[in-house]
Parts: sequence; C-alpha cells; structure tokens
Amino acid sequence: MQINNDKLDLEQRVSYIASNTSADKGKEDGFDEVKTPGELEDGAIVSGGALNLYSREAFALFCQYGSIGIIYGMIPQLMYPLFNNYLNMEGYQTASYNVLVTTGWSFKVFWGMLSDCVPIFGYRRKSWMIIGWILTFICLAVMTFVPLGAPYCDARLTDCTIPIANYTKEEVAKYFNLDASNRGSLFIMLSLFVSIGYVVADCAADAMVVEYAQREPEAIRGRIQTAIYTVRTLTSILAQIVVAFFLNGPEYGGSFNWAVGPNVPYAICLIPCVLVIFTTIFLQVEPHTKKLGFGQWCVQFWELLQKRVMWQICAYRFIANTFQTIGATPTSPIAYRWAGVEPLNDSLSGVIGNLIFSGILIVVGKYGLNWNWRYTIAAGTLGVIVVDSFVTLMTVWAVVRNQWFYTGVALADNVPAGVQFIVSTYCAVEIADVGNEGATYGLVTTVSNLASPFASVLYKYVDSYFAVSQKDIMRDDHQVRLEVTYCFLISYICKCCSLIWLFLLPPQKAPMQELKRRGGKSKLAGALLIILFFCAIAFSLTSNIMAIFPSTKCYRIAGGKGTVNGTCPT
Repeated sequence: MQINNDKLDLEQRVSYIASNTSADKGKEDGFDEVKTPGELEDGAIVSGGALNLYSREAFALFCQYGSIGIIYGMIPQLMYPLFNNYLNMEGYQTASYNVLVTTGWSFKVFWGMLSDCVPIFGYRRKSWMIIGWILTFICLAVMTFVPLGAPYCDARLTDCTIPIANYTKEEVAKYFNLDASNRGSLFIMLSLFVSIGYVVADCAADAMVVEYAQREPEAIRGRIQTAIYTVRTLTSILAQIVVAFFLNGPEYGGSFNWAVGPNVPYAICLIPCVLVIFTTIFLQVEPHTKKLGFGQWCVQFWELLQKRVMWQICAYRFIANTFQTIGATPTSPIAYRWAGVEPLNDSLSGVIGNLIFSGILIVVGKYGLNWNWRYTIAAGTLGVIVVDSFVTLMTVWAVVRNQWFYTGVALADNVPAGVQFIVSTYCAVEIADVGNEGATYGLVTTVSNLASPFASVLYKYVDSYFAVSQKDIMRDDHQVRLEVTYCFLISYICKCCSLIWLFLLPPQKAPMQELKRRGGKSKLAGALLIILFFCAIAFSLTSNIMAIFPSTKCYRIAGGKGTVNGTCPT
C-alpha cells in the first residue's frame, strides 16, 4: 500500500521521531504552548512528535476519512445517471445539484468553531463526529425508503433519443413521466443535509489533523494531510464502482440489460455510517478537554482574522478558485447527447480520475513538500487547459465523438485540482493557532470550497443567454455548436485568469510563517473578510436552491432563461 511505503520512507529521514499519543495528558486545558517554529525539533510548530501512521489513533482517523470518501464519492456521482438521465433534469439544475451536495463544505468554519470551543462530555472532536454521522444516517435512511418514481423516459420500452414531439399523446402518457424532473427536488435537498452531516464530522477530524500536522518537523510537515486525503480519495473509488456497474441499465442511459433501483445507492451509503460511529466511540483517541469560553475563542480568532497572512490567503483561495472553477452548463448534456457517455464509462472515468488525484497527492506528499507552490499550480493549470480544450472542441464540432475520448476531460482536471487542494491544507496548518485549529482549517478550506458555488452562479447566469439547453443540444446544428463553444471558451479564459492571483500565495511554508510573524494586522481587512464570507454564502446558496424548484428554476440568477409575465413557464 502506497501510504505505508511513504511512511517507511519518511521514517528513515526522521527516525528519531516517535508517536506520542498521550502528549496532551496531564495538561490542564488540553492545549500545547505555542512556540516559534525552530524552537522545537526541526521546525515543528508544537511539541509531541509526529504521529505514527500505524497507531490506533491513526487507524481511527483513517476510518473517518474512509467513510467520508465512500459517501462523498457516491452522492455527487449520482448526478449523471440519476438526475441527468433518469430524471432528465436540465443542465443548470444538475450543475446546481453538484454544488448543493457539497454545500456543507461551505460552512466548515462554523462546524470547526463548534468543535473548538463546545466540547460535549469533555470531548471537542469525538462528540461532534458522532453527531454528524447520526444526521447523515437519518437522511440516507429516508432516501433509502422513499420511492423516487418512474424515469422520465423508460428506455426499456422505447427509444428515448427521439424527441418527445414525435410521439402521440397516448405514447407520451405510456412511455414518459413528465413530472420526473420535479420529483428530484426532495432528494437533492436531503442530499444537501447528508453533506452537512458528514462535513460536521469531517471538521472535527480536520481539527485533529491540524494538531497532528503541527507536531511534525518542517521537512515532513504535510505528511498526515497527504495520508488522510489519499485514504479518502481511494475509498471514494469503491462508491464510483458501485455507480458504474449498478446504475448502467437503459433507464439510466446505460448499456446493461439490468440495474438496481434508484434508492439502492443510498442504502449502500448507510453501511459506512454505522461502522464509523462505532470506530469513533471505541477507537478514536482524544484526551478530555475543558470548555473554552466562547468570548475568549472569539477574541483569539478575531486576532487571527486581522493578520495579513489570514486575509491574504483567503483572498487568494476565493478569487483564484472562483476563476478556476468557472465551468460550462452544457457539459453534462453534450456528454449524454453528443458523446454518448454511458453511466458505466462516466463512473469508470471518475475512478481513473480519483486514482490520478490520489497519485498527485502521493507525489506531492513524498517529493513535493518543498516544491514552489506557485510554479506547481501554474504548470498544472495551463497543461490541463490545453488537454481539456482539445478534447471538448473535437467533441462539440463532431470531429471525434467517442465516450472514452470525451471523458478524458475529467481526468486532466484532477491534476491542478489535486495540487491546489493539498496546498490549501498545507496553508491552513501553517496559519492555525493552538485552540482554533478547527475554525482556522475550516475557514481556509471553506473559502476555497465557497468559490465553487459562487462560480457556478456566475457561469450559469452567463450561459443562460446561450442556446445550450437539453432541447438545443438535441438539435445539434451549427448555431448550437457555436453557442456551446462560446460557453467553453469563456470557461478557459477564466481558468487562465486564475493564475494572475498567484502573487498572493507565498511560495512555501517558511515564507508563510514569515508572513504570519511580520505581515501586520488590519481590522478593516478582517471585517471585510467576515462580511464578504457571509454575503458569498447567502448569495450562492440561495441561487442554487432556486435552480432545483419548478417555480423558480427559470430565473436567470438560477441559470434559467428568464420568466414569462413574471412566472416560470411550464
């Protein structure tokens, strides 16, 4: 297993480091004294020694991220076979689904805050892990037993590639379920709460990761983040394989002559929920902690928000990621209508994509802990744009329309995504102070995650002025192809613009620590960070929820074509 090989390699370099699972025992409040890096062994931020990746507490931590990986790999992956093909929801609606099922990540700072200063039964982390997993279990149980209904078009009975206008009224009533797209709303909203549940657990686990990472010497700091996110990515592959082989029947747009019901994937996700609750209770290691006063925590966190290192990194993560994640709404429709991507191939490409993502994490964790972050991100981004644009335009203009050729787009995107993701976690560890690990890690990664729904609002609004709906894609004429091309060109230009903001990102850990010590403070910048954070969350969440309801989905802010006489047309 690659993680174990990494561990042995790192231990050879720092053989004197041992895991100290009881480093916090005997401390009155459970917090280590903050020391300047360099005062401890080889630049560690706090004392305690690096975590042994074979220890019981490491195994329990891996269980958290393994369970998250399965659910995080399953729920978003249902977008194409279930919501795009089975329910025939529009491209802007499926784009909203992708955002909403990951919306819980946008509130990580709040869950991290609770984990920092509201211990339950003396535990800051374990209790919130259990609460999060119970919420996830309840929502998944509801989706398991509430029927989703018949598909929009039952491909087992008729040819669903023929426009519905060519059918008689009797045939439409027999072969089509015109209410199918509206029935997806309940499941999308429950999926939103599923994401909130497991993200609550994830935030408590993230806070533990920060504590462990700050105990690592500078030369290997980042090892534990690389390990846990590699576990999360690899376990998500199991979920994608389930979608690939179980949801590839004709009703899902696939080629198999059989498939499971649309509720089965949710039932499968219940299994890790149960298992991780038990491992959290019986295996997770955490010393008892006294409650940190909320007022005291607020003062401490406000001091951190004012520091230049905090607001500068947050500004970079939000602005750069907003440009980087500007996509195109016709992505899913052209995959189904033009490239003929089956759920099996879509899921298998996701599996390969996650393997690439894991590979990037392992390479950066083993060889690139001291690489220049700016150069690495720039090289990955430009390389992917070249590959992505070539594949997409060849498909749009019917030069090559092959499902395996088209799904290569998703594979290339994993290169810069992996680099930017792991770099953001490295930044959070360098910034965090003892006592606010959860909120700091949550804020830095939340700002990064929040860019995705905000970008989704922007590109859905812009793309709503182009003829790229499901019906337009089925026409497949020159004008439609031209309008789809415009949507993708706008996306690529924005991705290139994301590199303009690299000057805000320090090139490595040492410059980051220097910026933290000597960067100064600004109350105005801290206040603006808070205000813009709340505004972005409110705006993004509202617009994406509007996109999934029939009465509001046509508004341009939701990605629709606009109202008719003040209302959405049927």
